[in-house]
Amino acid sequence: MEYQRRRRWFSSARILILGVFSLRETQAVHHKHVAQFTAVGTTLSLLELREISFMDDIEVESYNNTDQQVISKIPWVSYAVGVDYITQMHNLFVYHDQHVRWIFQYLPKNDTNDNRNHTGQLLADCEIDNDIKVKSHVHLIWDGEEYYRIDEEVGHWGNLKPEFKKYEFILVSPFWTDLRKRYTNQYCVDLLRKIVGYSSLRDNVPPEVTVSLHVNREDSTIISCTATGFYPRSILLRWEKDGKLGVWGKETSSGTLPNADSTFYLQITLELPPEDSVTG
Repeated sequence: MEYQRRRRWFSSARILILGVFSLRETQAVHHKHVAQFTAVGTTLSLLELREISFMDDIEVESYNNTDQQVISKIPWVSYAVGVDYITQMHNLFVYHDQHVRWIFQYLPKNDTNDNRNHTGQLLADCEIDNDIKVKSHVHLIWDGEEYYRIDEEVGHWGNLKPEFKKYEFILVSPFWTDLRKRYTNQYCVDLLRKIVGYSSLRDNVPPEVTVSLHVNREDSTIISCTATGFYPRSILLRWEKDGKLGVWGKETSSGTLPNADSTFYLQITLELPPEDSVTG
């Protein structure tokens, strides 16, 4: 009898897929691109240089100086930006290798231990709204502490660590200013526009939805709904019981995650207490 009641509850606890919204329809919303450069080395050698790029919190490409290859994490990104663009990015990262080596020789020059490891990071982000750039920032971090940042709309560097004030002449020099602006426009904003523009042309792919149920040791009922293989990433799942929407227990979510084939995945789980599990 108890099992049958659970089955009756489960049959009435349906999952509604209320919307899978295309980027074609939501292109006017904000999109954000974040690039993270991390270098580890000493005054004598550069041990590692890597870059990771995210669009709307989804990793789209990466680079490291070991194999010197730009790797697209989403297969169609290479088609969106083009082979020439990927080659330009590769050349830029290789070029940065020389700059980073110079920085690691220059900044710790008062360090008496040449073999001590240091970590330098550059975080760059930009946002567009309806194809128009609305925000752009650059953050410079050394050994875990941010010492400079710039808001491109304001146009000047803010110093957060007085001991690094003496290096500001480097950041405001014509060479580094031109490099920063060129990177922001060409490799942050333009890349974001290319990816958003290409994705808006792709066909929508509906999700494959599965629902499962099991009872744990505490006699609580666990209902899981998995939606996978859908594109674009916007999706909304809601619980329905006896024709009403709501949440009758503890709900958890995996968050929307990318699949290897550039589609997306989402799982939500509802844990019902024993008293609710047997009432239908």
